[in-house]
Amino acid sequence: MRTLLPVLFWLALALGAGPAAASLDCTVALWGDSILYGGFGASTTNRIKEPPAAALKRIRPAWTIADYSSPGDSAHKRLPTFVLQPMPARVVVLQYGINDAGNGYQYEPALRGMVDYVQAAGKTSIVTGLSHVKADRLPLREGYDATARRVAQEEGVLFADWGAARFDAADMVDDIHPQQPYSTRLVERLVLALDQVAPECASPAKRS
Repeated sequence: MRTLLPVLFWLALALGAGPAAASLDCTVALWGDSILYGGFGASTTNRIKEPPAAALKRIRPAWTIADYSSPGDSAHKRLPTFVLQPMPARVVVLQYGINDAGNGYQYEPALRGMVDYVQAAGKTSIVTGLSHVKADRLPLREGYDATARRVAQEEGVLFADWGAARFDAADMVDDIHPQQPYSTRLVERLVLALDQVAPECASPAKRS
């Protein structure tokens, strides 16, 4: 029996148990604006009940999430400091464009610079599209959303199509910011992209 135990131990390792199973890298960093922060209004304390980071953790509990989203942020403003940051997470989500569009910022070079920096660090980028807003509130939204899709395609990274999530104007806190149901649908779109990057991290939450 004593000679059998070491054999069983190494067999377990070979089958993916123990330390081998614990080596999964399910780390993701979220960079974006108030939509990804789950915020609204002038104060950072104004957040929906389950912000996107929390919803992502509920839907895909295997992921360890670092949330760097910030209300009012834009790719244009974030790029100079973003390229000075370490990139420890395996996956980096880039959700920008709403404030870039609202201010007429040069979105494409900033977004492309962020993707290039992540790729140079040996990490995986996911670019999101722009969430919908109430009618006529953001005239440049469609063009900036198309830019995000094109940059993702040209850079060879995944695109989380937030524009494809079902939108109802009644699901908005105001003209720009989603209430809980729409925010959760956006997160579900992000989950689809994460599942493609790392299917081994896609174990759903256990039902109680």
